[in-house]
Amino acid sequence: MGGMMQLKSAKLLFIIVMIISSVLLISGCGKSGNRFANQPPTIQITSFEGWDTTYVSAGYDTTEVYSFQQRIYWHATDPDGVITGYAFRILDENNNPVPTPGYEYIDLTGELTPDNLLALGTGWVIHYMTGADQNIPLDDPHARRSIWTSQKYAVINFPSADSIGNPIVKFSRFEVVAIDNRGAITPHPAWRNFRTQSDRPKCMISSTKGNPNGKDVGSGLKLAFTMSDTDPFITAVPYKYEFKIMKITNQGAVIPGTESDWFSTTSEDNRTNRINEYLLTKYTNPPLSYDYDEVTLAFKNQRTKIISRVTDLAGVISIPDDASMMIFSVRPGFRPHTFIYPTKTYALTNHHFEDYGDDSTEEIKVIPRVVTEGVTRYALPLFKDFEGKYTAVYSTNIKLWIRWGWWGEYGETRGETVTYGDTIKIKTTPYNKKVDVVLDSRTGQNYFSEITAFDLRLDGEPYNYPPYPFSKYGFTDQNGKKWLRLPVNSPLAQTVVLTSGQLPLPPATEPGEHKFEVRVVDLQDEYDPTPVDFTFYLHRYIEPANRQGVLIIDDDPVSAQVNDALITQKYQSMLEGYNGNVNVITRTETNEDIRQRAIAFSDLQKYKLVIYHTDNYQKTGNLQLDFDAYSLFLMRGGNLLISHTNLLGAQLTEIANGGLRKTFVTNLGFNKIPKVSYLNDSNSPFFQKAVSNYTTDYNDLNLHYDVTGSPAIHPIIDLRDGLGYLSYFENGNFSGDILYKFGCKPTTYPTYPPTSEQFDKYNGKTVAFRRTTSSNGKVYVFGFPLSFMKVEDTRPMMNRIISELM
Repeated sequence: MGGMMQLKSAKLLFIIVMIISSVLLISGCGKSGNRFANQPPTIQITSFEGWDTTYVSAGYDTTEVYSFQQRIYWHATDPDGVITGYAFRILDENNNPVPTPGYEYIDLTGELTPDNLLALGTGWVIHYMTGADQNIPLDDPHARRSIWTSQKYAVINFPSADSIGNPIVKFSRFEVVAIDNRGAITPHPAWRNFRTQSDRPKCMISSTKGNPNGKDVGSGLKLAFTMSDTDPFITAVPYKYEFKIMKITNQGAVIPGTESDWFSTTSEDNRTNRINEYLLTKYTNPPLSYDYDEVTLAFKNQRTKIISRVTDLAGVISIPDDASMMIFSVRPGFRPHTFIYPTKTYALTNHHFEDYGDDSTEEIKVIPRVVTEGVTRYALPLFKDFEGKYTAVYSTNIKLWIRWGWWGEYGETRGETVTYGDTIKIKTTPYNKKVDVVLDSRTGQNYFSEITAFDLRLDGEPYNYPPYPFSKYGFTDQNGKKWLRLPVNSPLAQTVVLTSGQLPLPPATEPGEHKFEVRVVDLQDEYDPTPVDFTFYLHRYIEPANRQGVLIIDDDPVSAQVNDALITQKYQSMLEGYNGNVNVITRTETNEDIRQRAIAFSDLQKYKLVIYHTDNYQKTGNLQLDFDAYSLFLMRGGNLLISHTNLLGAQLTEIANGGLRKTFVTNLGFNKIPKVSYLNDSNSPFFQKAVSNYTTDYNDLNLHYDVTGSPAIHPIIDLRDGLGYLSYFENGNFSGDILYKFGCKPTTYPTYPPTSEQFDKYNGKTVAFRRTTSSNGKVYVFGFPLSFMKVEDTRPMMNRIISELM
């Protein structure tokens, strides 16, 4: 039974298949062709501007005039495939294809146009293919190019000028076709007709450094062009600038035979490769020639005039006017002037750094830094040593930044006036506004030039910078001196960073001497005739155990009332019991420019003990200018004795800067925001003795006064039998061992005695203390001037201190 049912089902299925096949065969009778033939795509323009046949049939106005620049959108579909590209072209009123700004290359020969598109004609815009090298011009046969693009819109700048650049209403046509994935092209292009116009643009000319307005310029000038245009809703974009150069008389007449042809900023002669600039020198085309005699510098009674014009994207040319003309005189002899900025020249080593960051007193905005064991170390300007030499103490991870510039780089703006300062001020404080002009090295005159390159040398050889080898970037003077000439836009910019590869370990017996030389080069291809050099010395680090001798730093300025010579003599007498080397230097004489650091760690590290004194209570001294060197000295195991006055607290407060610069003051034993009490009153001369807190180790120190034949340091001390200018330290405001306490004048003293309240206030206060630093050095802080005390007392005290250190 089951077998019979399966047989019937099979027969029924066979009958159904035969019937369907017959129907299909009958329905196809009488028809020809391939039912799988590719159907071409269709395309339409979707933007509103312009007109085509649909506009005509709809009765729209086809005489409307549009702006020359149109953004045209299109859309294509394909019923049996996908769109793979578009081709478009622009036709003139005679249906001839024309190039337009932005689409300058068109296929006029048809070599890139497929055969099934040639029936519509040639002149389709050429594009780069995906991934093509766009440094190869599109008119080069080796370029990977095609008429097909994936763009779905184009910004077309329709011609709107006659043959000589006058603005006119002009007819143009835009056509676009699509191609699908099987090569079929829309049989009829989508098109729009346009009548377009453009306003006449205006051209303005200057130089990149301003308009000379009849002034003298050097033989290198970079012209700068700008365009203004009144076409609505369109950004003013030039197609090209052109200029003529000529000589004119003092009356403005053109000297016959001097007027050039028009030169275009888009020509190969333009070295700037920028459409809005053109470099002129003695060696360019056209050249700049002098209006002064090159030998006598006599004026030739002629000037140079330049007339410029601009062509906009519609082909309309401007009409020359006053704004498009420039007059100047080309004068020989201008040269730039080079600076190395000491306060923008830094070193960073294990022994040359600071740890408090931006020093706002020097207006340094960015300081090089490195993080070592979680502590940020900032680079420091190099110190000036006792001989006035720039120094730093070496380590193998050294980095040394040298920053250079030129006269005119910085200036001070007041209203519309810019002042550039003299060469000394600009050199040492390059923190004014960047104005970036170039001033003549002799006269300070702006000659409207630019800096184009820097010539560099290090230690008698051209600077070695592998990305810019000497073989390609070297320059040799007539005397054979060789330089590496780096373009102004090189990665080095205006700073070199020297490392141990260029700065080897200095000798053990003397510092390593290095000299970096630099000069700037301007648009004239003229360099600074007096290159600037930066000579510096790198010292080996001296371990504390290898230091010897005593250094006395006299920071007491000469005063009419305080005997500075006697102060120096007193300190030398204090150390007569010491058999080692004692050197004395006067701080105020080490460097005339107090803005530069006048005490160097490289000097301090040589000595077992450094004694710093500013004993003249009428002056604050310079500790706040030199604390970086002292701070490094203390961090590296140095021993420091400070003798000061009532002004110590003011100095420490300025140094601490609200606790931001804490290392030095905390190494001295004070809080990061130091608190120092003081007596500051000539009518309160209560201090007569420093009473020892260690009677067996330190002797008392008596104030020197009323000694026959031996006057006090200041006459008022002899007159009032006491000192009223000193600092004292309250408990909790310092950390260390108390050495001496305030020995106050008795209340019964006949001359200027204290009251009982005053006696109780001052007597017994700490006036000197000692502490051991974290680097195992020792600090001795005296709030009173040691030179004011009796030498027979201070000498044994000094011997005791030296015995603790040596």
